[in-house]
Parts: sequence; structure tokens; C-alpha cells
Amino acid sequence: MHRICQPGPKTEVADWYRNSILSALWGFPPERFTAQAFWDAFEQILPEEQAAVASEQDPLDQAQLRLLGLWKEKQLVSRRLLAYDTTNFYTYIASSNTRNQLAQRGHNKQGRHNLRQVGLSYLLDGEHGLSLCHHVYPGNVVDVDEFSTALARITGMLDQNQIARQTVTLVFDKGSAALANTVALEEAGIGWISALPWNQTPAELRGRPVEKLPLCSSALPGVRAAAEKRLVHGRDYLCVIKYSASFAGEQLHSVTTSLSRALQSLRRLAKELNQPRARWKREQILRKIQRWLSAPFLAELIRYQLEEHDGQWRLQFDFDSAAFQQLLAQRLGRTVLLTSRMDWTAEQVVSAYSGQQQIERVFRGLKDGGWLGWDPMYHWTDRKIRIHAFYCMLGISLQQYVHRQAQTAWADLSVEQLLEELGQIKQFVLLYPTQGEKGPPRAAYVLSQQTLAQQALVKTLALETLHRSTPRG
Repeated sequence: MHRICQPGPKTEVADWYRNSILSALWGFPPERFTAQAFWDAFEQILPEEQAAVASEQDPLDQAQLRLLGLWKEKQLVSRRLLAYDTTNFYTYIASSNTRNQLAQRGHNKQGRHNLRQVGLSYLLDGEHGLSLCHHVYPGNVVDVDEFSTALARITGMLDQNQIARQTVTLVFDKGSAALANTVALEEAGIGWISALPWNQTPAELRGRPVEKLPLCSSALPGVRAAAEKRLVHGRDYLCVIKYSASFAGEQLHSVTTSLSRALQSLRRLAKELNQPRARWKREQILRKIQRWLSAPFLAELIRYQLEEHDGQWRLQFDFDSAAFQQLLAQRLGRTVLLTSRMDWTAEQVVSAYSGQQQIERVFRGLKDGGWLGWDPMYHWTDRKIRIHAFYCMLGISLQQYVHRQAQTAWADLSVEQLLEELGQIKQFVLLYPTQGEKGPPRAAYVLSQQTLAQQALVKTLALETLHRSTPRG
């Protein structure tokens, strides 16, 4: 709860608990909540000698399965959509630390390639947002290779909780799309929906004019989609071309911003090369240019020519307006989806794939927002990193569960707004002087003045049951 409400070091938990409603409800002394007490408790769950055992014997994995069984009993797990994705988190673990095998150098999605990192594969219930299964893996393992490990864990989770595989549809992005993974999914008997890498999509389908794509219903505003059976990865699957006007606008803004920045950098470099005493090597120049053009689509939109004259380098560059027009007409806003659900409509596939956005929202919250304070992670051993991941994912489940309830009271309420509104609902104790010399001390318990949103949250989340009323008399 501390991780959700006020992420920070475990040394601050006691002070937070003392000033929260929990101290009045539970009556535990704040001194119990120390960092040492936390690790003593978790090390009983995952002792040192069991830190590297098989998944079926791993205490943390078994704890996750028992939690899933409990959520299933409470009908909090849907059998339709499961969203899967991976990410990585950089750490400050020193290169000389040999006690750690999880933190390895690899391609970091936040651009911190110089630091050791850990990977996280994550399975989310597409309807309720609960964290069903996660796996912390070495940072030098690529997404495609991690998928086979994650799939074995997913099927084991489904079988142990008696969830029929054929009732489940696994949704994942193009980072995990590969022929080997498609075959593994077919063998596992799980339905799936995947985004396809652009270079693997059928050219005729992806180049279809936007106006020839049927509009979806009002449940998917600004979205067009069409479905066709196509031969992909050696078998017939249902291919869906999706166009989103809002996504096209986001991509266009990103492209134009990156384009302007790259053209200005090229102009400055060209001027520097024209200086009489400029001494540049070809490899240095190309390395700079390639870094500037590494943003999506820029290599297709900017043409450059590097030549040497009289011992000096000359750089010329141009903007390809024809390529830009083609990008607008045939690329921006488009996504090609592939699915084994041959009887689904294009709109059903597009709607199901939108569950992937929930995971992306969680990853953004963990990295850029204040969700549970995952980063920076000051843990130096594999065991403590796994425990950190476990309680962060458990916190995500609780946070998503409350958020889903809150949205019934106040639509479009973000997680950040929810935490802010709840944090402003306070209970005050008003102390009054005694009546006479022997009279008892008097106190009144009142809630802070509330906004309309806070009033709706109090009613929906039944927070009035936590409020201590003033005794009569």
C-alpha cells in the first residue's frame, strides 16, 4: 500500500503508516514496519537456497499462482483476453558485481545502453487489468527469445487454474512476432492476436487507400479496419489492416518534430565542415548523421551526400517531399494485425488488440510516472530484484482493481488523478477542552471538504466505512 500511495524507501514506511488511516484501523505500532522486518518476512517466502529453483518449485511463482486462484474465485479474471509484453529497466549495479546474473547489458528501451539492465515479461488480464504472470530475466535476452519461456509459464498458469486454453486469446506486439513463436502458440492451443512488423505484412493489404477501409462503430471512434485471409508464416491467418486517425496525428507530430531537429543538426554540421581548419574523419561524420536519422522514418525522408574536396568534407542534404507524401498516404496511422481467430470480425480484432495499450500504460507509469517507484532500483542481488518485481506487480494489481472501480464513478479518471484525489481526502480529529475538572476529554472526527469527484469516489469505494464517527453524548 505504501508503494502505491507514496513510493519511496522502506525506511519511510513507518512514518507514512503513522499518518494514514491504517494506524487507527489496525492498531499495529509503527515501529513494526522497518526495512529489516520487510526483508525478514520476504526471505521466509524466498530463502537464499531457493533463489534459483525451477518455476514449479519457486515460492514466488507459487504465490502468484495462489493469488490467481483467489482472483478467479472472486470472478476477477476474464477468460477472453490476456495481454503480453516485455520491457527492461536499467540499474546502477556495478560491472564488478559478480553476485548478480540478472543485470546484463543489452539494448535499453530508455537509451541507457551503458548500464546493466533487467528484463520484465508481463501478462495482464485484458478486462480487469490484474497482473497474472511476470518473469524477471537477464537484460541481454531479446524479446523474441523470452517469449518461449513466458509461453511455458502462461500455459502452466492456465492449466493449474483449470482455465481452458482454447478460451484464451493472447495479445502481443510485433516485438514478439516470429515464425517460431507462431508455431509454439499453435502447438499450445492458445488463440492469439499479434501486430506484424511492417516489412512482413502483405504489400497489397497495407497499401490499401484509407477511404476504402470501412469505418468501425462509435465504440472505436476515428478507426477504420478491414480483414482478409492471407498466407503468413506458411499458414492461412486472418490479417487486419487498421487505420487510426488519432494515431496518425501522433505519428505525424513525432515525425515533424524529429525532422526539424535533424535538419537543423545537419545544417550546423555542414557549416562546421566548411570551416577552413575543420578536421573530420569520414567515420565520425557518418556516425553523427546516422544517430540523427535513427528516429522512425527519418532515413526515408532525408537524403544526404558526403564528398571530399581538396582534403575537406562537403555535406549536402535534402528533404524528400515525395517520400513524405507517400508516408502520409500509405504508412502513418496504420497497423497490420495477425490472428488465429478466423471467425472474428475486423472490429473485434482491433478492439481486442487495444488491450495491449493497458500494458504500455503500466510500463509508462513505471518508467516515467510515479507508479510504485520501480526506478531507480537500488538492489544488488538477483533474489532482491525478483522480490522487488513481485511486490511491484502485486501493487499494480491492487492499483488497477481500485482504478477500474473508480472509473464507474468518474469516467476517464487516470491513475495519477485517482491517487491525487484520494490523497486529498483526509480525516481530522478536533480536540475540545474538558467540561469541568473531572469531565472526559472530548474529540470529534470530521472529513475534509470534498470536491464532486472525491464525493463520488467516497461513495463508490465505500470509504465512509473507514471514517471513524464521533460518539454521541
